[in-house]
Amino acid sequence: MVGLLSVAGIYAALRLPSAIYPELAFPRILLVAEGSALDARQMVFSVTRPIEEAISIVPGVIRVRSRSIRGGSEIAITFADNADMIYALQQTQARVNQVRGQLPADLNIDVERMTPSLFPDRLL
Repeated sequence: MVGLLSVAGIYAALRLPSAIYPELAFPRILLVAEGSALDARQMVFSVTRPIEEAISIVPGVIRVRSRSIRGGSEIAITFADNADMIYALQQTQARVNQVRGQLPADLNIDVERMTPSLFPDRLL
C-alpha cells in the first residue's frame, strides 16, 4: 500500500504545474529616451510630445503617460487587456523609428515591454 501511494505521489508531482502563480502579462510598454542636454521644458516639446503623438495611433493603445526631466523622458503606454503585446511592441518601435529623424541626434531610446522582473521599479 505504501509503495502504491508513493508511486502515485511521484506521478502526481510530475504532472502538476510547476508555477505557483499564473504567468503575469502586463499590457504596458515603457519607453525611455535619455542622453540629451535639453532641459525639462525643451524635452517635453522636442522629444516627449512628438513620441507621444506618434505612438498614440498604435492599435490597442488606451493611455499614454509621460514624465520629462532634464535630459530624459519616460513614456508609459497602456494597451487593452486583450492586445497582442509582441505585435504592440513591434508597432511601437516602428512608430518611434518613423519620428527618429525629428528628435535630437544624441538621444538614446529604449522601448521594452513591462515584465514582472521590472515591476514595480519602472511603473509610473
